[in-house]
Amino acid sequence: MLAILIVICVQVWFRFVLDNALPWPEEAARFLMIWGLMIGGAFAFRNNEHTGIQILSDRFSGRWAQANTLFIQLLILGFLGCLVYGGWQEMSLLARFDTGALGISKAIPYGAIPISALLYALFSLVLVVRCFARERAA
Repeated sequence: MLAILIVICVQVWFRFVLDNALPWPEEAARFLMIWGLMIGGAFAFRNNEHTGIQILSDRFSGRWAQANTLFIQLLILGFLGCLVYGGWQEMSLLARFDTGALGISKAIPYGAIPISALLYALFSLVLVVRCFARERAA
């Protein structure tokens, strides 16, 4: 977030004070925001901070709660597998093209999709292990 703030401040300074807008800060801020949101979302998922519908989940206890958690995490892992696969294909396809202002490979911004999906998958596995460890301790 600090990097986004710095990039935007540089753009404002050059545009309004020096009257000479730079071509790259807006694109850089956009890519930093994409990466920040995707990685930040994965860490929020790890801490169970995403919104969810708990009506059915709250009614379960014991083995049923574990089975429900496992089922939900398996669905999430399936979706994430598709996201990694599709994101990797998209990233590979666009790797040979450069961005307009920064002139970097388009694989860099698009890489946020498969990399964050892998992080989500890792954290999903951690949540499953936590669920079973918590049930064993109880």
